[in-house]
Amino acid sequence: MDCVKMDDPRLDESFSLLFAFKKGDNVTRKDDPSVRGQIRDGVYVGEFPKAAAARLNARGKTLYEIVLGDELSYVVDQIEIQLQE
Repeated sequence: MDCVKMDDPRLDESFSLLFAFKKGDNVTRKDDPSVRGQIRDGVYVGEFPKAAAARLNARGKTLYEIVLGDELSYVVDQIEIQLQE
């Protein structure tokens, strides 16, 4: 299993699709849009795709740390959040 954080200097453009969001993006939970926060960090966990630019790897997932306030933060799967409108 591989693990890489979103600001890893080894990442190039072919792996940019592993992260749908960037640090600082304002997001909401899909199931509860009233929960809003800002992305502090992200990590991809799993096996890297053989052709990273072609498709996402179904055997891995991207997790993000979301900050809700000064001290409150939580970690969510990429599929649970969306950009704040």
